[in-house]
Amino acid sequence: MAVKAFKSFVAAGAMALWSGAAAAEVVASGPAKDYTVVPVSERLTIGAVFADASIEMQLAFVILLVSTIASLAIWALSLPKLGAADAKGLAGALGRLRIVRSGATPLGVLAASYVLFNGFLGIANVQPAPTLTVLAPGFAEAAMAVMLGLLATFVAVVCERHLEGRIRRAAA
Repeated sequence: MAVKAFKSFVAAGAMALWSGAAAAEVVASGPAKDYTVVPVSERLTIGAVFADASIEMQLAFVILLVSTIASLAIWALSLPKLGAADAKGLAGALGRLRIVRSGATPLGVLAASYVLFNGFLGIANVQPAPTLTVLAPGFAEAAMAVMLGLLATFVAVVCERHLEGRIRRAAA
């Protein structure tokens, strides 16, 4: 039964994506629901997720975005040090990249946990339980926190590994 419902859900999603509008009918057991697409002016966007977030979450988002950009800047500023054989400068750059690498993912997960915890407290204190449409912005905020944490970590790891590889090649 669950597999059949999942297949119906996937079919409805695929039809909605292909047609550009929600599917009017789904091959499933039971009546099909009519869905409407939210007007463009009312759709949830990344900017709206950031704007609607609490100050704490906005701070976490900014820290993660700045960490991503800082990793790229540290990497770019370290490239000339490779040719100059500036071991102390390169060690400092690698240390900064390791800080971002090791701290970004936990910060993103902590921020997502904070949002989800507050959301669950809100759900527990409201009767009747809110719909998924009401909860979706909070889920999007939590997903954005994890995504930014993973992005900052990914960028730092790639920059760090690139510098380490260049150092190894220069030493050989």
